[in-house]
Amino acid sequence: MDHSKKFMSSLLTLIILFTGCIEYEETLILKVGGGGSITMAYGMPAEMAKGDDTFSADKIKSDLAGIEGVTVVSTKDFEKEGLKWVETNARFTSLENLGNIKNDQLPGFAGAMTFTDNNNGSYTFTKVLGEKPKQTTSANDKDMMMMKNMMGDVTWDYEITFPVKIIDAMADKGEVQAGRKKLSWSVPLIEFIGGQATLTVILGKGDKLTPQPVLQTVILKNGEKIRGEVMSLNKKSCIVKVGKKRERIDRDTIHSIEF
Repeated sequence: MDHSKKFMSSLLTLIILFTGCIEYEETLILKVGGGGSITMAYGMPAEMAKGDDTFSADKIKSDLAGIEGVTVVSTKDFEKEGLKWVETNARFTSLENLGNIKNDQLPGFAGAMTFTDNNNGSYTFTKVLGEKPKQTTSANDKDMMMMKNMMGDVTWDYEITFPVKIIDAMADKGEVQAGRKKLSWSVPLIEFIGGQATLTVILGKGDKLTPQPVLQTVILKNGEKIRGEVMSLNKKSCIVKVGKKRERIDRDTIHSIEF
């Protein structure tokens, strides 16, 4: 299968999932050694879920069964407020094991996670949703835009309990609320479709995080794309910070800017 067909296959899978307004809630409890437990709950309109064997507790249990270091404790299906919910609780020996879940499976909504001992009394936790942007054709860009328009206001909610106190927490997308050891992260799905959303947490001892700049993509009329932080924009020019350098772009040469 060529890259275009692979992209469209993934795109169609996402459209089938997300236009059904799949809701996702996750509760993660992490231990110092990197193991812990996770509860993943998925909600889909009950009418859409009828006859869909891929949306069931048994299917998720099957998806997780072959992953070393992950043990399914319980699964259940239930309906609530017009949604069919599928919930799975599992134990894991390391976050790396959870990272072996395939992205096209429902358990893959958990994302990729790391928990690093900095050997100075502090720890760094990261959670990355989605995939790195890939080079696509203009036709694929249009398909991606169509899918984003279908997302509406679907938000995925994550709750994480850490074994030590939270020093600081920051996400490039969504809203983060942190307590002493517990943190919640709500991420609008539309914000990381075709890209990624990253949560970074400093635990134990350490300094607060330095906010990272929000990057945009400036698309020129000749097809060239410039990825950086848009510092200013007026009728004549656009100033974009790329790394440590600033580039001045004539406004007449710009086709569009993706924020």
